[in-house]
Amino acid sequence: MNRFYKISLLLIIAGSFWSLPFLSSGQGIENNNQSGFFESVIGGEAAPSNESESKPTGLLDFFIQPEGSTKPETEEIVESEVDSNLPLTGDSKEMVQVPEAISKKDFDAADFNDPFYRVRGFQKKSEKILKPGTTIDGVQFQNYGQTEKFIERFYRESGFSMDRVFGKIKYLEKRGGCYTCHQGIEQISSNHKMSCVRCHGGNRRASSLPRAHRGLVANPSSPENAPRFCGKCHESHVKRIGRSVMATAKRMINITRFGWGAQPADELPYSLYPGEQEQPYPPTGNGHEVDGFLKTKCLRCHLDTPGPHRPGDYRSTGCSACHMIYTNDGISLTHDRAIQALQDKEEVQNRFGRKFASRPMSNRRGYPLLHKFTTSIPSVQCEHCHNNNGVGEEFEGLFAKPSRPRSVPESINDENPVLYGKEHEFLVPDIHREKGMHCIDCHIGDEMKPEVEPEALRSAVQIRCIDCHGTHSKSPEGLLLIESDNRTRKLIKKTNLNPNLKRKIRVGDTVLVNSSFSPMTHIKKEKDQWVLISKVTGKKHKIPLLKDFKPPIAHQVSKHMDEVECSACHARWSAGEWGMHLIRENNFSPEKWKDWNLSDPGLQEMLAGDDSQGMINWLSAKSRPDSIAGDRLPGYWWTVFTETGWSDLILGKNHRGKYSVLKPRYQYFLTDRTSPLGLPTKRAEPPMTLDEGTGMIWTAHSPHTIRKTVRSCESCHQNELTAGLGDPLRQNIKYATAFFEELRLNNQVLPQFQLKQGITQSGEPLQTAYPSDEVRFLNAEEISALQETTDRYRSLRFLNLRELSFPRLLSRNEFPYDTRHFARENKMEPPSLKDDLYYDVSKNQFVKITPEAPSVETTPTETIEQKPEAQQPKMLEPGTPEPVQQEKIIEFLYDLFQDGETGDNRNDEPAINSAP
Repeated sequence: MNRFYKISLLLIIAGSFWSLPFLSSGQGIENNNQSGFFESVIGGEAAPSNESESKPTGLLDFFIQPEGSTKPETEEIVESEVDSNLPLTGDSKEMVQVPEAISKKDFDAADFNDPFYRVRGFQKKSEKILKPGTTIDGVQFQNYGQTEKFIERFYRESGFSMDRVFGKIKYLEKRGGCYTCHQGIEQISSNHKMSCVRCHGGNRRASSLPRAHRGLVANPSSPENAPRFCGKCHESHVKRIGRSVMATAKRMINITRFGWGAQPADELPYSLYPGEQEQPYPPTGNGHEVDGFLKTKCLRCHLDTPGPHRPGDYRSTGCSACHMIYTNDGISLTHDRAIQALQDKEEVQNRFGRKFASRPMSNRRGYPLLHKFTTSIPSVQCEHCHNNNGVGEEFEGLFAKPSRPRSVPESINDENPVLYGKEHEFLVPDIHREKGMHCIDCHIGDEMKPEVEPEALRSAVQIRCIDCHGTHSKSPEGLLLIESDNRTRKLIKKTNLNPNLKRKIRVGDTVLVNSSFSPMTHIKKEKDQWVLISKVTGKKHKIPLLKDFKPPIAHQVSKHMDEVECSACHARWSAGEWGMHLIRENNFSPEKWKDWNLSDPGLQEMLAGDDSQGMINWLSAKSRPDSIAGDRLPGYWWTVFTETGWSDLILGKNHRGKYSVLKPRYQYFLTDRTSPLGLPTKRAEPPMTLDEGTGMIWTAHSPHTIRKTVRSCESCHQNELTAGLGDPLRQNIKYATAFFEELRLNNQVLPQFQLKQGITQSGEPLQTAYPSDEVRFLNAEEISALQETTDRYRSLRFLNLRELSFPRLLSRNEFPYDTRHFARENKMEPPSLKDDLYYDVSKNQFVKITPEAPSVETTPTETIEQKPEAQQPKMLEPGTPEPVQQEKIIEFLYDLFQDGETGDNRNDEPAINSAP
């Protein structure tokens, strides 16, 4: 009992001790103890207050409230009490309270003057802030700081998981024969349970490596070997892939030859694998100079060419170019002991550094991720070929930087991460990529291997936006899989080959049919919702249908929906490469180019080493374990783009009769320095086509940068650049007659010419849209319609701005500046003119020229009144010179680098013998 009483007494004493009130932070603290403010925080919570709630004197109030002010009521935040008489010292820092948001439905430009808006947004409290890497409208940034580690991680990321791409993986742990060295290799497919020699040849009973590999075929699926091996079981597939544009390269060959004047538009097309009504390429005889350019540059990308040994370009050829997966770094995860032994012997180095990528012709080869075929092909595999500022890089949000002299020391430059031999800007990716879709989720096998070849040089693309998303009045088309239909069994069998679709499509399902009536069995109807099952990830994506949404203002314009491609508005950006200067030389001069960051694999190798035997003929190229071998052609082609960018999208009409984005592919300017003395026989000369057009070729393009957020009305309407008239701040060509006379007489363009001007105000084309019977620039009537500001356009623009919650812009008379701003601008002085970038061929460098700013002598009223006059050009008689435009920038100055004194004759017609 005594023990019980003792314990009870101790508990009573302890309870009395802990029940005594303690001072909160600030109570009983001397004035010189400022740090005591923060000592009352226990366990991350503020100590309770003993003061009345009607008179809050918390720590935050002490810092932010002046005398006589009252603190607004708060419900959740309880501050520690402090002595309000404590003086502030130099060590104290005033804190600012984030005010509550004003209640309103929309936001306008005034919100951006609020310094707390970016933190608080429309939230009533400031606890929730935007996460790093997220914009105000919630779009995630693709770069969390431009650091080398981030870039390398981005390049290295393949965007797929092995179990989803390959399904069940079986490792062959057999012994003897081929497995003596290759034990652990993966079974290539559950449908290919045959011996190694059945496909690869060789002698599996030999006791030595040379004898075992005698007659060995490393890649039985190459175009050369596929008919003999794959064709035994897949004859129809082999024939169809041999007729695909990836194998024949017809578009690349014939469009380029036409632009250089090597063949007329109606000539029988050349093909690497010619069929009926086609000619074999290359042509017999010496051929045209363009053929040397094609063999050493362009034809590096087709189905029978091995990829250079550098990051992003590792790939196989033939069937395995698609169905045998390579990662960007070319590292294999196979269990094959022979491959692992080879990789272990290699020197450990950063494959994504420019130093490694600069030896793409002598680096060791890469290996497939696994020795296994798959029909679940990730986007990274497609992008091994489809890069070069094309749809593949656009889809990923990558914009390749142009070849320029390096701007940092060589030691730093060598460590910069590169992909496909280039550094990149990181832009917003396609929304489908952001949601986790891959190329084959839209582009099905019937596009790659079409049963019916596309006419002429048309693309084989079948998919259209409306195939999946429908229209505001119509749902997508479907096909009911009926058991009695023979095609149903074939479709289901084919679908089950994909590990992510196996047993997910059954008889009785309704699958989607695209515009070419090809079934897309991975898209099926579930109840009233269309669902896409990704072929690469297996993830289900509910497809938003236009008919389920209220039409936005832009969609209520019938002409937009009927005559404009979706990508013309929904493409957020498009990679543009303007002015391809080709410099041809007989001798290799590394001292001129050694400081340049070039992407051509052959030139990279020569600048990094001692090899200068000529450029490789890619039609003869073969991949070796430690090199790319092939025939060499004399001469060297150096390629430099005048300008690159992603914001200028120019409209035209495509073969479907719809308005779409046009893209230069390419605007050729030839400089030939192959004369015995090394002097240029051609200097920045645009080639002429046989029908007397310019060799500056434009083709219809569908940018793969689709976003829900669309381009503004002003990006097309009242926009001279989008209409193909060029930059309004620069001089441009008013009449096509003088332009073509200068080309025929002097083989050069007029100084007023712009690379982004494809047509004159009167609708005369200056550059060449190809094919001319299917693709064209806008005509005079269409240009006039875009430039007009009718009452209907103004009302629709008003409704569009109101729909986008931009009320402040609705009061403006002219976009993006109001009339008062326009008048003030002219009263002060015109905006500063941009520096022009010119390329000096003799010095092999770019030179910046700052144009002189024009003097302002007109009043604002006169300027505004004179503006419409430029939109009404007069007809030009033959032989009439181009009008002088004194107050605009000149883009082409052929006399810029002339020796000796030259007068200021920028507006005079160049002499016949003047050099560019």
